[in-house]
Amino acid sequence: MQTYRVYFLLLSVILMGCSDDLNENKESIDDLPSVDANYSLIVKNNDILSLINLNADADNITLDPGISEFENISLPVISYREGKEISIYKSQTDCSGVISLYDFKNDGVRKTVVFDDLANCELIVLALAHSTNAIYIAYEVPGQGLKETGYYIRSIDTSNSEPEFVDIELEKKPMQAVYSEDRVFILTEDPEDDNKNAVIVLDTTTNELVVETNLGFEVQRIFKASESEIIIGYADQHTVINSTSMNVLKSVRYTEGKEPRFADSECYFYYEKDNLYYAMPTDLNGTSYPNIPAVYDFESNTAILYYYENFLTEQEQSNEFEIGNTSLVSYDSKNNLILIGYQKSEDPEKGGLLRIRPIPNPKFIDNIDLNGVPYQMYTD
Repeated sequence: MQTYRVYFLLLSVILMGCSDDLNENKESIDDLPSVDANYSLIVKNNDILSLINLNADADNITLDPGISEFENISLPVISYREGKEISIYKSQTDCSGVISLYDFKNDGVRKTVVFDDLANCELIVLALAHSTNAIYIAYEVPGQGLKETGYYIRSIDTSNSEPEFVDIELEKKPMQAVYSEDRVFILTEDPEDDNKNAVIVLDTTTNELVVETNLGFEVQRIFKASESEIIIGYADQHTVINSTSMNVLKSVRYTEGKEPRFADSECYFYYEKDNLYYAMPTDLNGTSYPNIPAVYDFESNTAILYYYENFLTEQEQSNEFEIGNTSLVSYDSKNNLILIGYQKSEDPEKGGLLRIRPIPNPKFIDNIDLNGVPYQMYTD
């Protein structure tokens, strides 16, 4: 299988190279361990999110027939993933909302009703985050104009049987929220200043806004890289900051035309060892697919691009698996496998999960068809 390795040099040029086999070390694939693993996979089908459990090892993958506590949820939703948990917000017909916090590992769910005190059907939820004992939900209350529109983040303490909350007003429109080390980092834009971006920091121990840092324009997304680092992604660069001091630790600028594009990806999974697994938009350059699987290594500033054409035959792509578009990329650390969720080309309500071994011993392992398109995933 051929892959492409792209090196993003700090504020410099990008080198691009390819290799026919990339078997850079001589370890036999057959010598690698095969370990039992469980996959919990949220899929979309007819605008409904549901859960599919899978059992796997390094060689085989099968459906788990067991019943889960996860309850089907209709789209649209706003969600936030933190480790083994995912929180999902869904509005209700009575103008309130429900946040379902699902624990993948222990198959448990906890529900919290929000906004039943406001009864405001014009309210718009914009971002969501959570910690062990709290939920943070950013929202907009529309007014007659920009100056009358209100922006807030609601901090909800869920440690008690009766959740308590406080609303904190924001001066700018929230776009995204990330929790890290007793702080919530809120990516905002200013509608009165050409949508200029800033990150506002909420101290969750006091529920006070403590820091605001201007970020310029066209920030696409922020990521929690570790317990002490936040990544700010632009189209042409990314910046790594310390989540406590807010000091810039590193900035990486990309050469035009060689951007990794993880910041504008709709699906991504950050693995603890500096690797971001994501679906890279391609603009159909060099491939017939709008998104392809990719892995970005923040330590070496290296992106590995896995083109379907390089590890599947044309027959497998078009007829056997019916690859339409990449909807999810994740990682099985027990068996060292990249997991690729995709939408079927012939039936957009169905999908599948491909498993491949990454470089330096790239190899297609197997595929399983699914009654739904992969949306979010947890591997134990």
